[in-house]
Amino acid sequence: MTKRRIAVAMSALGVIVLVGAAPALAYQTATLSGTGQARVYDNSTSSAKVGAWDSTSDSNPVYSSYYRSASSGTLRNVWNKQGSGTEAYSGTGSWVIKAKICESQIAQPDDCSVYVAMSH
Repeated sequence: MTKRRIAVAMSALGVIVLVGAAPALAYQTATLSGTGQARVYDNSTSSAKVGAWDSTSDSNPVYSSYYRSASSGTLRNVWNKQGSGTEAYSGTGSWVIKAKICESQIAQPDDCSVYVAMSH
C-alpha cells in the first residue's frame, strides 16, 4: 500500500512539474467572427509581436494591421496566406498601441474588425 501511495504522489508531482514548465501563451486579441484574430503577444515588453490567425477554410488571406508605440504614426501589417488554422507573426518590437484583423476580399472592400486598444 505504501509503494502505491509513493507512485501516485510521484505521478502527481510529474504532472505539476510538466504544467509548471509549459510556456505562457497569453495574448490580447481583436477578433472578427468567421475570419480570425489579430493576436498581440508580450505587449508589456520591448519584445511585443503580432500574429494574424486564420480561422476559416475559405482561401482568403487574413492580415493584422497594427501600430507600435515607437512609431505611432506608421501602419504595419502582418499577412497570413497559409490558410485555416495557421498563424503568421511579425518581428518583435515596441509595445502595440492597437490592432485589428482583416480578411482580404477580391473586387470588394476587405472585411475588418474594429481596432482594439491593447494594454501594456
